[in-house]
Amino acid sequence: MKKRASIVAASLGIALISSQTTLADTQSKPNGPYVEVEQNLSLSSVMTNEELEKKLQKIEESSQGKMQLDVAGYSNEGTPLYLAKYGENEPEKKRVLIYTQIHGNEVLGTEAAMEMMQKFNSGDKDIDEMLEEVSVWIMPRLNPDGTMTQIEGDWNPVRYNHQTWNPEEYDLPAETEAPWYYTLGYEREQATNERFYYGIPGYDLNRDFSPNYNFDINEVDKEKLAEVLNDESKNNRYNTGYVVSPEAKAITNVVKEFNPDVAIDVHHRGFNYLSEEDNRSVAISVLGMFTTQPYTDPFTGEKYEIEEDVEKLSKQITVAGYQSLQRGFSSFGAIQQYPQVNYPGSGLGAIQLNGTATMLIEVKGQTQTLGQKQNGMLKQTVKTPIYDILSKLADGSIEDVDANLYDEIPPAHGWMGDPSTRY
Repeated sequence: MKKRASIVAASLGIALISSQTTLADTQSKPNGPYVEVEQNLSLSSVMTNEELEKKLQKIEESSQGKMQLDVAGYSNEGTPLYLAKYGENEPEKKRVLIYTQIHGNEVLGTEAAMEMMQKFNSGDKDIDEMLEEVSVWIMPRLNPDGTMTQIEGDWNPVRYNHQTWNPEEYDLPAETEAPWYYTLGYEREQATNERFYYGIPGYDLNRDFSPNYNFDINEVDKEKLAEVLNDESKNNRYNTGYVVSPEAKAITNVVKEFNPDVAIDVHHRGFNYLSEEDNRSVAISVLGMFTTQPYTDPFTGEKYEIEEDVEKLSKQITVAGYQSLQRGFSSFGAIQQYPQVNYPGSGLGAIQLNGTATMLIEVKGQTQTLGQKQNGMLKQTVKTPIYDILSKLADGSIEDVDANLYDEIPPAHGWMGDPSTRY
């Protein structure tokens, strides 16, 4: 993947967080924390959709009946959205949903999830005992179309899915505004504060959710829908998504079927250092609260808010994950909170408002800024906290974790000049 012609973000009305000069500081050395503008990125270790499918099938075959591989739905371009089930929806068991790569250029969660499944199949006594108490469902790649995006003949994963907004498809006036998270086909340039046009429209799938699991854009009042979409005070990141993508519908249906106690979503973000006193590069950021305020559905008037026990468990699993990585003064221990957000239209936001505890894991570096550098270490920082959370849910010791320690996780701090700071 190479640098290509781009347009300055400012021309799109996007605020520039830092200048090109910032990218040339001592933290941005060749082969350092992230790649340089002209440096080729290697994606040789990243699975294509076909490779992912074959590997999942092999894992199912070798699981000796532990894992059932299902198709939860299809992407907008018809690629299967796979669901690996370890255990059924059994009320006497804890239920955990793990999903990854809802943004196509955030690949390591998928790689880590595959390694976790191989571990589940290993015959390890502790793992087998854990799976007797906890059902784990894994959706290892939610945005296969964005993942396999080709630009000028090169493989260049992008954040968005591939789907065109057509208001007339929903019996709306042709001039109706698109959901705010729709793009005509712009993505971040490699290691700069610029964006390039690749020309494939799509949605940010992690904004296309509604706390109303029964929301159907084809069934709501069309006049009301057009009114909301054309009103910037309602059609924005602080309000619901519109579930226009088949990918968001598929995840929502899985959540409705499984009713998980815990949901864990793995992403990537930019680069940070831990604090003014500790300049270690942050390996992952974590967040237990993806919504902070009640939300009222503009179409039904129904109010959604986080229950106290859901908030407590969300904080407990996040604290457990954080503590599992504290191994002295190492890069594994350089963990901080993700900046607090309030997004009811996100996957975790909608899920948490419906009674499921949530944890966000944000791995440092996007595909266009890290390539496959530090893959082994970063995958371990994803797997370690998840294993620990599953273990504590299985033996009940999660109840011994002090939720009040959540506020002692180091706060978001120390942005390091890389432009890829979205989650």
